[in-house]
Amino acid sequence: MSSARERLTRLLSLVPYLDAHPGADLEETAAYFGIDSATLIDDLQLLFVTGRPGHMPDDLIDASWEGGQIFVSNAEEVSVPVRLSAEEAGVLVLALDMLSSLPGLDSAAVATAASKLRAAAGENLRTAVDVSPIDADEEPLTALRSAVEEGTALRIDYYVGSRDELTTRTIAPTRLVPGADWYVDAWCYSAGAPRRFALGRIRSWESAAHPPMSVSESMTTSYEVTLGLAAGGAWLADELDVTNREYLDGGDTSVRIRLLVHSVDWLSRFLLCHADVITEIDDTEAVAGALNRLG
Repeated sequence: MSSARERLTRLLSLVPYLDAHPGADLEETAAYFGIDSATLIDDLQLLFVTGRPGHMPDDLIDASWEGGQIFVSNAEEVSVPVRLSAEEAGVLVLALDMLSSLPGLDSAAVATAASKLRAAAGENLRTAVDVSPIDADEEPLTALRSAVEEGTALRIDYYVGSRDELTTRTIAPTRLVPGADWYVDAWCYSAGAPRRFALGRIRSWESAAHPPMSVSESMTTSYEVTLGLAAGGAWLADELDVTNREYLDGGDTSVRIRLLVHSVDWLSRFLLCHADVITEIDDTEAVAGALNRLG
């Protein structure tokens, strides 16, 4: 089932398409939009309550599909193909320029997409914006990039501000994330769990071998769990390394995600930290672990 966002996007494209192709074949139109004919008919039925405020018959879009041919009328106000606003185009260009600085991506493809977007936006993009990469010491950034790309480990001295403590850890970096600072997501062998480290707090670093796994770690295999997140916690879907996400139309759950987990202990602590926004989970062991921690 399509999410509300996906359906709205499809409807905004469907009306201009049908206006430009009167008598379009029902089955061919469904295939063009990547849906089945039943879903397309459901969309067409929604058009009958779509239109200008007032909701009088002349204010609403009319659609018919008898004989397998689709016709729409009274749809002039939404028959023009959707275009990006200046703000939307600008945000997308900024995002693409930022992506081009991340490791592990096809920077040429990102640059091509940004160039096409600039050309399509035309004069809408009048203001120049500095999208230079975040300032960072290039030497540790290069070391982290290499570790991510090659799958190697690093031994780092890391300052923990909340404890005013300099710690030594062995980590296996998995990805770099831009923000107010550069951050590295990594498996921390010291904590036995995934962690995020700020580049500005790494005091020193050197190549290291991956430590042997502990008995408890060797008995743990990665597995996927399903989590439901309320609207207030939907941002977690963008912060976590999820394998799938589904935005929902109603109920208490705003987004449902599939998450790859390496440690039940980590998941139990995660549940405690975000219990107020988690609406469902299919891992009873992690729930039991979280309850045990509460004592």
